[in-house]
Amino acid sequence: MRALIIYDSKHEAGATHAIAECITNALREGGIEATICRPKDPCPNPRNFDLIVVGTPIYYERPMRSVLEFIDRNDGLRGLKVAVFITCFAASKKIPAPIRNAVIRRYLNSVLKHVKGEVVASKVFKGWIRSPDPSVLEECAEWGKTLVKIAQKLSALASKGSRGEELSYA
Repeated sequence: MRALIIYDSKHEAGATHAIAECITNALREGGIEATICRPKDPCPNPRNFDLIVVGTPIYYERPMRSVLEFIDRNDGLRGLKVAVFITCFAASKKIPAPIRNAVIRRYLNSVLKHVKGEVVASKVFKGWIRSPDPSVLEECAEWGKTLVKIAQKLSALASKGSRGEELSYA
């Protein structure tokens, strides 16, 4: 099982970078061959991977253009299994839940509308400015473990499908 983690960030020490690294490590610890790449770098063809994880921060209420362009340039990742994560300050529990949920939904949808593949998971993480938030990194590690389970299930289903059996996520 192979996973490609595509993300971008304006800051090398920022939340999105740390979370992408955290997810990559969790996938590797779970036995998944994980490759991490930023759209500005030469990235491998996503079609050579079983799971694509896309991550972007939200700046000024928008996802990073480079991430959306990567998705669009690759036919919306059509036909691929995709997990999406975003980082934003709106995920803070200090914001009232109804407002937080509406804003998060809008931000997540601004990425999801570009994805033509099958979205198997999505997650919103609270960003930070100066120093990593240990609770967010713990949350990230747990989501990484969830992605490992999803990847294992996808692998098992693909194996059954290659024998002519019906695929089901149930």
